[in-house]
Amino acid sequence: MVVNPVGKIAVGIPVRPFSKQNTILPMTHFWNYRIFAIALGLNVWNFGLAQEKSWNLDDPLPVDKSIIVGQLENGLKYYVRENKKPEGRVFLRLVVNAGSLQENQSQRGLAHFLEHMAFNGTRRFAKSEIVDFMERTGMRFGSHVNAYTSYNETVYMLQLPTDNPSLLSTGFEILEDWADGLTLDPLEIEKERGVILEEWRSRQGVGERLSERQRPFIYFKSSYANRNPIGSMIVVGNAPRERFEEFYNDWYRPNLMGVIVV
Repeated sequence: MVVNPVGKIAVGIPVRPFSKQNTILPMTHFWNYRIFAIALGLNVWNFGLAQEKSWNLDDPLPVDKSIIVGQLENGLKYYVRENKKPEGRVFLRLVVNAGSLQENQSQRGLAHFLEHMAFNGTRRFAKSEIVDFMERTGMRFGSHVNAYTSYNETVYMLQLPTDNPSLLSTGFEILEDWADGLTLDPLEIEKERGVILEEWRSRQGVGERLSERQRPFIYFKSSYANRNPIGSMIVVGNAPRERFEEFYNDWYRPNLMGVIVV
């Protein structure tokens, strides 16, 4: 802003005329002082950082010392921590370091589809028996039994009471089945195609359509632009069982998985 000779700011807001008692600092000087102060502050901050230990970006992130971290001979990692709240509960997670970015063109959407199939038949639990079993013990699907798929990971979640050792043992059996015991029954695959198609349709609001247009610009020349976890409905609707097996065998390996227990 510039002050004109009659004592008004250029946008038309009246101010008192200049006088020895009423000296107004021009706005350009005001911003110069602010910029100088900010620059000085940044230099002081950078000097302080320089006195500290320099960080190597290749170093692993430090782990909370209250967490027990280990690795089995087959490469499976585990993370265990005691937490006082909520009381009488244990939270189990199976984390697979694979999501939609690991799919090839003929598998687009199958990382997410496999997550659905984990609740439709495993080595120990036929069809929907995992959900049925959990609900019989007072758990609810969604709140206590759930899963999700993202670009880089697929995570399976259980929440169990700790007062029943056999129930906890069953929880670990479920994790093991998710890791390497999916049956991928062709009939169950066919039934689940419609479920995922409906999930895709339910997301086709204005927000999702705008996001779809924006992704090529946000993720410019990146695989993220074309790897929305919901996938391609052409693949979801037509992929044979062999495609599911390929992705499952390639990426659900012990050295690419971890178990979290809290």
